[in-house]
Amino acid sequence: MKKFFTSLAIIIAGETIFMLPFLIPRLYRPLMLEAWGITNTDLGTAFGAYGFSAMISYLLGGPFADKYAPRKLMAISLKATAIAGLLLMLAPTRFTLIAIYFFFGISTIFLMWGALIKVTHLSGGEDHRATAMGILDSGRGLAAAVMSSVLVLVVGYFFTEAELQVKSAEAIQIIYAIVVSFTFIVALFIWAALKNFEAGGKIEPWSIDKAKLLLKDIKIWLLGIIVLSAYCGYKSVDNYSIYLVDVLGFSNEESSQFTSLIFWLRPFSALIAGFLVDWIHLKNKLGRFYALTLLLGGSAFSQFFLGLEMSTMTWLILTVVLLSSSFAYALRAIYFAVLGDLNIKDHLVGTAVGIVSFVGYLPDMFYGIVTGHLIDSNPGIIGYSYSYNFTGILLLFGTLASIVLIAKSRS
Repeated sequence: MKKFFTSLAIIIAGETIFMLPFLIPRLYRPLMLEAWGITNTDLGTAFGAYGFSAMISYLLGGPFADKYAPRKLMAISLKATAIAGLLLMLAPTRFTLIAIYFFFGISTIFLMWGALIKVTHLSGGEDHRATAMGILDSGRGLAAAVMSSVLVLVVGYFFTEAELQVKSAEAIQIIYAIVVSFTFIVALFIWAALKNFEAGGKIEPWSIDKAKLLLKDIKIWLLGIIVLSAYCGYKSVDNYSIYLVDVLGFSNEESSQFTSLIFWLRPFSALIAGFLVDWIHLKNKLGRFYALTLLLGGSAFSQFFLGLEMSTMTWLILTVVLLSSSFAYALRAIYFAVLGDLNIKDHLVGTAVGIVSFVGYLPDMFYGIVTGHLIDSNPGIIGYSYSYNFTGILLLFGTLASIVLIAKSRS
């Protein structure tokens, strides 16, 4: 039972940390833009500020996971993020929003990310690493789905669709108050649940010599490119709610309800992907790499399909949106699972995660700005078409990197 609560705490903390900067914009982006008087480009710039600080935090925070207990790292990370979230309840200006997101990049990544991935990586062992990652992302997806559904129900209880148009600022305040409160509670939960928890493996002092060994490994950089492209496919989900409103004519309420449904795909996609990929791995030692390649290729195809500038075949578009989201969630469940297949030593996993994440999560710095500009500068379906094709091209690069990684792993 104690192990269950420890695992539960890690999973919930791993998703809660990103609810303030990302879950709310995915679910209520149109409402945020209206309430705060900002544009897609403004929000994209805020995401870019997050990406810049997060990029440095990934690289510097990785070694912390190899040195310090996850309990302290995670609890401090959650509290700091919640405190920053309080400021978003005050209708931030464009500058304030960017500054808060810059801080989010530090508070959510520097102490949290390396510890989260390392603990999960070690718990899976050689044969069940993808399953462990799948369970983590599945649990995180379930937490996001539950919270998104709660938010939709609360907003629907207090406001009708017509009232949302004139009381958007009030609705956004309620949404942020709920998520901020939940984040503080989870900080206390993780502090209690991980009281006697050890990440496993030998915690050794970090040194520059150890990092240099990883920096010279081409496979680490290829994995970074794979994560980068897959993450672009995942971030494309951010634009689905506004796409449904602008192109398919959905109301804000209908859009948030469908987006909530998308969130429910994540726990199932991640869990199924984790189990299947480990099963394939038992049959073929390169199985995890093959799965990455197929999923990346499928994700690229789905993005190019959405870029065909169709708006009349609503059912087909919604089907592809759901399929694209499933691919994105499946990839998140397995791309860090291949770290063990790259022969990374346990006491260097945190540092390796930092290097891969430094490259892989660069989209936090540019993706929102680029796609936001494409959408704002090209009204209607054309802007979204450019955005989806841009994402598809990046996913193709990831597919090619995965093919090269397979060749390198064979040699």
